[in-house]
Amino acid sequence: MASASESYCGVCEAQDVVKAAAFWCPECNEGICTSCEKHHRASRGTRKHEITSMDDYKQIPPIIASINQYCSEHDKKYQLYCSQHEQLCCPLCITTNHKKCDLKCDLLAIDEVVKTARNSALFEIMEQNLKEMKNNIDRIVEDRRQNLEIIKQQRQGFQKDIKEMRAKINIHLDKLEQEIQQDLQAAEQKVMSQINRFVQKVSDHEKTIDELQNNIALTKLFATDLQTFFGGKIFEAKIQEEEKFMTSLIEDSGLQQIHLQYKLDNKMSDILSMTKIGEISVTTKPSTISMTTDREKQAQKRIPTISKTINDINLTLLKQFEISKGENGIGITGCTIMPSGKIIFVDQSNDRLVIHNDNGIFVCAIPVSHRPIDVTCIDENTVAVTHNAEPYYIEIINIVNRKTVRQIKTSNQCYGITNEKGRLLYYERGRGIQTQDVNSGSTVTTVVKVDEGVWNYVATSNDRIYHTINNTNSVTCYTVTGQKVWEYKDVSFVDSVHGVTVDNDSNVFVVSY
Repeated sequence: MASASESYCGVCEAQDVVKAAAFWCPECNEGICTSCEKHHRASRGTRKHEITSMDDYKQIPPIIASINQYCSEHDKKYQLYCSQHEQLCCPLCITTNHKKCDLKCDLLAIDEVVKTARNSALFEIMEQNLKEMKNNIDRIVEDRRQNLEIIKQQRQGFQKDIKEMRAKINIHLDKLEQEIQQDLQAAEQKVMSQINRFVQKVSDHEKTIDELQNNIALTKLFATDLQTFFGGKIFEAKIQEEEKFMTSLIEDSGLQQIHLQYKLDNKMSDILSMTKIGEISVTTKPSTISMTTDREKQAQKRIPTISKTINDINLTLLKQFEISKGENGIGITGCTIMPSGKIIFVDQSNDRLVIHNDNGIFVCAIPVSHRPIDVTCIDENTVAVTHNAEPYYIEIINIVNRKTVRQIKTSNQCYGITNEKGRLLYYERGRGIQTQDVNSGSTVTTVVKVDEGVWNYVATSNDRIYHTINNTNSVTCYTVTGQKVWEYKDVSFVDSVHGVTVDNDSNVFVVSY
């Protein structure tokens, strides 16, 4: 870490005096003794330098300690950070290598950039990732070690069986082989008959499903509205019966894998007295089929395989439905889509969540605390809801039992919220974009310190944070550590901007009020 020259006071060395350094100044890039440290703190040019003890300095990893505060090319102190090139810049760097970089968006003051670096969510995420990777490696190594031991034992056992078999083989095997072949054929015929009966049973239900599909199509084309409405209930009941049948296929072991198993006869040790070469039996193992619902298949199909730009996208109306109104009409301020396809709407006018299924059919309404704003999915059964009325908190709600699981206290009004890899990311008035672990309730971390009024929303994608600012009619993109990447503002397109989301190709969609 510290070289021999770094172990001595640089100020004293300049005066031909050798004195051990007790402190290190990263900005001066030299050691300082106890006496010079007092002058260093008092001098106008160095009083704001952040010095550290030599013991602490020696603990810094070499790759980090090698980061200099002065530009290696121009020998000028770094003053700005270019978010576009992810580089530190001195004044001469800006005039040479960063002429085309935007002074407002790309070039950021280092003093502002590093303020939140130590408490950045990035370090917490990295530490957690490394911890998980180490645990995974430990489990992998232990699993492979056990597997090697099993292989060794199997090899020893097989070698023993082979040697025993070799010593006993004779012409008697021909007769026994013929008998075992007959047993094998009989067992195969029995299993084939069983499977064929099962296939016929499933095929009969396929005819029922075909009939339902045809009846639904004819109802939609020719039935009256009243018939269609009540017919839908009838069809739904029949479909549920078919779904129960599909589920029962696994529960009653109908889909279990059937295998023919061969077991070596113990009498092989005395082959001359053998009456058969082995025994055939039928065994079952847990099903290898993973029942995938249509909704899961639809969710998989939504994942694009080819990256698309905004010019490649044509919006198409998939479905239109009316959201169930409450006593005070309806006032939607946020929504989220669950993995199952359910759509959760925030109805601020009635202090409730309104849930519709993926076909647009109303499911239920769940009361929440006063003046809810936005909602995000935590898992299939749980959501988080922000509020902008006292007492200030984020509500964690189980949509199955319709109860509040817990409340996360906040200091002020909260608006947009999203869930990024198990961490809640939300905008809190007066503090900016905040983050904390959704499960552990860890200390809240400020990702972006900004106070831009109310009705701001957030979204995340590919280590980027997208923030709509209602007061300035703008959309801002940040890194996960809070550095601004770009800002978009055009009132002819975006006026009184509210909600924001991002697709799998990093195209940003916003909605105006």
